[in-house]
Amino acid sequence: MDLSLYASCGAAERARPVPALTFPEILSDPMVRLFMKADGVDPKALERDLWDIAASLTPQPKRNASGRLPLNL
Repeated sequence: MDLSLYASCGAAERARPVPALTFPEILSDPMVRLFMKADGVDPKALERDLWDIAASLTPQPKRNASGRLPLNL
């Protein structure tokens, strides 16, 4: 596997947190749109399906910065 793309990244670049994206942000990305078009995916139908799935999920408790659940004392 060729990892030359990452060879020049410093520690700061590799440690940078990845931002959380919303469904609309992901679905509006030009590269994602290109793949969806090539695969015959209807963007509106996919977005609707993803929102339906998200609405059906049970919310999970929020975790603190260390990834642990907060204590409710």
